[in-house]
Amino acid sequence: MSTERASIHILSLVTNNAVGDSRVLKSAESLAAAGFKVTLLAGLIGNVPASESASGFTIVRTPISKTYAQRRQTPFFPFNYTRKIKHKYIRYGSRMIAPDFLFWRWASPWLLKISPRFLYAAWPLLRDGEDSYGPTIDELAPDIIHANDCDTLGLALRAKKRAAAQGRTIEVLYDAHEYVQGVHRKHPVWQKAMTMLETNSILKVNSVMTVSEKIAEMLEDDYRLPVRPTVVLNAPRLRQPEIDPKMKTIRSKIGLPAEIPLHVYVGAAAPQRGLDAMVEALSFAPGHHVGLVVNPSAPYVLSLVERAKALGVEDRLHLHPYVPEWYVSTFVSDATSGVIPILHHLNHEISLVTKYFEYLHARLPIIVSDVRAMAAEVRLHGNGLVFTAGNANELAIRLKEVTADRARFAAAITPEMLDEYSWEHQGVKLTNAHQVLADAVISSRLRK
Repeated sequence: MSTERASIHILSLVTNNAVGDSRVLKSAESLAAAGFKVTLLAGLIGNVPASESASGFTIVRTPISKTYAQRRQTPFFPFNYTRKIKHKYIRYGSRMIAPDFLFWRWASPWLLKISPRFLYAAWPLLRDGEDSYGPTIDELAPDIIHANDCDTLGLALRAKKRAAAQGRTIEVLYDAHEYVQGVHRKHPVWQKAMTMLETNSILKVNSVMTVSEKIAEMLEDDYRLPVRPTVVLNAPRLRQPEIDPKMKTIRSKIGLPAEIPLHVYVGAAAPQRGLDAMVEALSFAPGHHVGLVVNPSAPYVLSLVERAKALGVEDRLHLHPYVPEWYVSTFVSDATSGVIPILHHLNHEISLVTKYFEYLHARLPIIVSDVRAMAAEVRLHGNGLVFTAGNANELAIRLKEVTADRARFAAAITPEMLDEYSWEHQGVKLTNAHQVLADAVISSRLRK
């Protein structure tokens, strides 16, 4: 088995730079530990190395082409020169003279209704993606492509087709990190394009995987899949690291005594995450503190700081930059509770988000908004409390209640829960799914 696995090259494909993408990194590590040859292909975005060795696998990053996207966003002559003017209203106004605003934003949805053949014309990032990733995929010559997120589906299937023309077999596994039809982006074409890409691709891949039972059920129903997608939860590792003397913990970093209540949030900061309620709750919970492990320079985070100043609670709001994904649970382990204040959006309703598992492994009581799946989970196990999404006053009440009876909520986090919601448990399902594809590759080799 180990010899056969070593002959199988798995390419994990993602369009971000892979830094901090816990699911992608843990998947690659687990597959490498299982004996497969693994390469993680990501984008050369930001200050990151073009290649590096990780835990048993290699990360390769490719420069990202922006040719087609920039062409669409560049204003017509002579307004293209106004983009260099620093005045924001002039720069914004010039964008209205660009092809995207004048034509593609309203024409693309109609083109997509006519035929999926217009998909790459309607959404230029797909064409740029082909230019960026396509040649590297062909050069790496994988046997299996693990396509992370919907935007990699076209890349994987086109590479599969090119390989078939050369007599090689590539098996494709689609890992749906979210329910695409429930995601919204600023650009009006994004969801239509991604939904069409998924619709026209999902029955052509060899295997489907996703992050929750509900999404698996919805994908199976939407596309009449012959097999329900494998569910691999994005859970932390069961064995958590000891406290690092340099990274420390959030409470020690802030310098907050153990007796002062500290409620944390870890992850992306955006309006739909509901962090406004956490800041405003400080007005109704004197003596309580909030710690946000986020990008401190993000515009939304800066707006939260301004809101805290307006409320007179800025001394009880603490910001800390992201920590490595493998250290999150340890870092927040001395907080009073972990908060998930997300608002009501479809993807929020149907999944247990990564931070839920991170809080569990930190042994933190969890306070979650009344989104369907997580509220039901907390009520079932008794490891926290639920509040009405966006209701700061009610959240403040829950902060006080959890603080007053923290030991009871923490005791509800059992070893059995931690084992089930651990990467060690979930990683077995990941490896088994890839073994099925590896067997297909080996069989195709024998037939030749």
